[in-house]
Amino acid sequence: MNPSKLLCWNAHGLNSKARQDTVRTLVNSGRFEVVCLQETKMAGISRGCILSLLGSEFSHWIELPAVGASGGSLVAWRHELGPATAFRSDTFSLSVQFSPASSQAWWLTCVYGPQGDDNKILFIQEIRTVRAACPGPWLLLGDFNLITNSEDKNSGTVNRAMMGRFRRLISDLELKDLPLLGRKFTWSNRQDSPTLVKLDRVFCSLEWEQMFPNCMLQSGATEGSDHCPLILGLNDVYPGKARFHFEGFWTSLEGFQDVVAAAWTSEPVSSCPFDTLARKFRATVRNLLSWSQKKVGHVNSQLALAREVLHQLEIAHDCRGLSRLELWLKNKLTPHCLPFLSCSVPLPEVGLALVGLRMVTPTQPCSILMLATVKGKTS
Repeated sequence: MNPSKLLCWNAHGLNSKARQDTVRTLVNSGRFEVVCLQETKMAGISRGCILSLLGSEFSHWIELPAVGASGGSLVAWRHELGPATAFRSDTFSLSVQFSPASSQAWWLTCVYGPQGDDNKILFIQEIRTVRAACPGPWLLLGDFNLITNSEDKNSGTVNRAMMGRFRRLISDLELKDLPLLGRKFTWSNRQDSPTLVKLDRVFCSLEWEQMFPNCMLQSGATEGSDHCPLILGLNDVYPGKARFHFEGFWTSLEGFQDVVAAAWTSEPVSSCPFDTLARKFRATVRNLLSWSQKKVGHVNSQLALAREVLHQLEIAHDCRGLSRLELWLKNKLTPHCLPFLSCSVPLPEVGLALVGLRMVTPTQPCSILMLATVKGKTS
């Protein structure tokens, strides 16, 4: 069988009971079948450590030992997935081949990118070597310690030469960078005015995406680490059976034309032109629905969330004056709910993300913990 849910996280050390308990809680709550952890800071991981960290259901694992007090990686998976049919361990990566009985075998590679330009160049070359040794469907994930463009960092200088090398690697290996829903950055230095960077990513080959067209990448809350966990659901986008409805705002989103072109050319021409046209339309519908779920998300759910936040702010306003941040959010949400109803303005375009709400005293029933825009600005 194939897994349905994967966890990828730079846990920033597993050499303490508290950190192991944090990972165990996250794994149990998320019901992950495959767990990929970076920066374990452990020279060796015993069966007892696996039991404490993940539980008895995880009977298979491979590890990359830490060097001194830094580095180290772990890939573990549940017993029902069976043993790996092949695996390899390299300087900066671990690779496992899963061979489910009902589908094609595929490779998973977990990486932990190094610091320093010289080591980064070696790391990029290692990924090329791993890909040559791991043909077929391929999933590549982890903490790359590299960025693809200046928008992956909110401030400071960027190494454009290294960015170019990383982009060239992605292009040469024909990898797709799976979009991360709801979050722009994955690492923070946790200062009052933080530096934020997107260091953690999930890539896949075309063959792997065709095996799992309904995959979706999301993030979890950062707990005890400076990196956020990445949660990859392999079957999280469920194509609906309702009548297909083309959304007008799709054409203005990045990647729309590429999705349509790829779907249209994926179906070969048959002897009957009507059959060819019907199959091309069906492929385009499937790809657009899957792409829309990943790019925009579920419109009704996002609208319900926006309404609930607005409702709570209005309740709070009945009891007390709203803070500057709360007034800013209320004023932003109110005019955007109406166009959002017609799906002409998806929530990512509105640019609002509510990080936390909590109930406090009766005289202050609703308090905004932190507000941020999707584009990384804070208000």
